[in-house]
Amino acid sequence: MSATRPVSFVRSSPDDTSDFFGNKNRWRLYTRPPHDPAPDGHAADVGWECISPFGSVRSVVVVDDDGQPVFDRPEYREAPNVNVVAYGIEDDGTVKMAVITQPRPHADDPRLEPGEPCDPVVFGQIVMGFNTRKLFGDDVVDQFETPEEAACRETGEESGAQVILGIERPSCPWHNPNPTFVATWSDLLFVQVDLKALDAIKSERGEPIYQAEFIDVPTLLKRIAAGIGPNGEYYRMCTANSAWFVFFCYHPELFMA
Repeated sequence: MSATRPVSFVRSSPDDTSDFFGNKNRWRLYTRPPHDPAPDGHAADVGWECISPFGSVRSVVVVDDDGQPVFDRPEYREAPNVNVVAYGIEDDGTVKMAVITQPRPHADDPRLEPGEPCDPVVFGQIVMGFNTRKLFGDDVVDQFETPEEAACRETGEESGAQVILGIERPSCPWHNPNPTFVATWSDLLFVQVDLKALDAIKSERGEPIYQAEFIDVPTLLKRIAAGIGPNGEYYRMCTANSAWFVFFCYHPELFMA
């Protein structure tokens, strides 16, 4: 996957981009001038709203105790999704944690000036993904997978685990990536897999995962402390590090195993 580019760059491409610009999964921007009717039923209560099947971004106003506006900020909402701590236990009791190495093209490279063009920044992270809509025959209905279904599927797809031994939701099973602007919560789950039944990662998903591995806890901690892994990947994704922290707080017996 290449780095991000502005839309103007794509529009000026000599290749045919009609399939891209007509794709139903693209984000659409709706605006509403003050006191004007809302177009197409969108942006009814906001100045602007950008929506897609994966989520929405809209303008919201923070008010004080008297209801007076103070400042505005974009509010981000995601479609249902899961954050998964996948792990396995060897016959000798050694705990192995799943680490997915994946490029994230929206992130700047912190070694460069902000906004400076760069290759996609690669992160060491947990299993994560959206709950896909269920299919009934050839029709897509507005019903998503359960968190457990999504966690099992994503674990198999991203880590290569073919046998799920157990799935667990902590007593507070939600995870917020950044409440300063994200309104919705991800479902947090722990999935134990059979380390003897790991297959190679499939590449036809269209998701550029460079590597999936199961590493012991001391190795994971060393990488997080260093911030950068052996192949230059960053261990500074807050969502991943937070999920691992919650997992070990919930299962302290596995922290030293």
